[in-house]
Amino acid sequence: MNQTQIYSIKIFKILSCLGVILVHYGQITNLNGNIRTLTDFGSYGVYMFFIISGFLGYLSYSRSRSCIQYYLKRLFRILPLYYAIIIYNIILYEFVLRSRFEIPADSSHLGWLRYFLLLSQTVPSSDNFWINLSATWTISHFMLFYLLMPLFFKYINTCYKALLLQLCCFVINYFWNISYLLPFTSLYYFIIGITVYLALKEHKENFLIAFSCLISIPLLLFNYDPQYVYSNIFMILIIASRNFHITNRPLDKLIRLLDEYSFTIYLVHAIIVEAIVLMGDVHPLSFLQISIMLIIGTAIISILLHHLIERPIDRFIQPKIKSL
Repeated sequence: MNQTQIYSIKIFKILSCLGVILVHYGQITNLNGNIRTLTDFGSYGVYMFFIISGFLGYLSYSRSRSCIQYYLKRLFRILPLYYAIIIYNIILYEFVLRSRFEIPADSSHLGWLRYFLLLSQTVPSSDNFWINLSATWTISHFMLFYLLMPLFFKYINTCYKALLLQLCCFVINYFWNISYLLPFTSLYYFIIGITVYLALKEHKENFLIAFSCLISIPLLLFNYDPQYVYSNIFMILIIASRNFHITNRPLDKLIRLLDEYSFTIYLVHAIIVEAIVLMGDVHPLSFLQISIMLIIGTAIISILLHHLIERPIDRFIQPKIKSL
């Protein structure tokens, strides 16, 4: 699999991150009409993230020397920043806002342990505070997939097997009606990424496009959950752009920079959104003020956390991981 097949994914990661930011932007600015419809569409960026992670997960595992090496790469890529966000929230709600905000009771009695053990989406709670604080609900979904990666890589080694597993996950999701173990419902999207990877590897791109179009027909006819249709569209876009490459050097550098920061921005923008909401409760903010605070705040905090947490940990741990 050559570099051109991977390059377009950098752009899709950036667009997915922008989509997630837009949906939160539309919510805090109370947009309406067609503009709100457009910003709400950004919520599908999460599913694109899942698909991309499935694709890159297989690619990364194929380049890893062992299961342990792969796990360590994923853990140290995701968890340091995630835990920094959780610790920030503990300081904010337990100390800074203690007189203004009463932390709701957790019906599971796990409290902050839910987030440290990645159980916010696995064990249900009666309050959203313990389910999706700072829009971190996706992290447990990512980590479940990475945990299962060695199993997938060993047994799902052809495009046809991946499609069969994808269909099985779709059927399971159709009948899923419990609030426990929600990360398992996202495996469908990760497996789409696996399917794309294997289709490209086996040169079955046209077959996969035809299959994706075919299964989209009944989904559209029965007006089923649109994320499944859009996921098929995302699949086709990744395949169609497999040979896409940008030759303009400044633009290429910008894309690579934004790709490097995409995960950081993805997590950081949510705490900026929450800060804006808290400030808006004290003093109403204008549309312009919200826009400036979101853009500048996300940029500054992302740069700081990237250089203070992610890069130092990466420089320290990568040589040790490579030696395994």
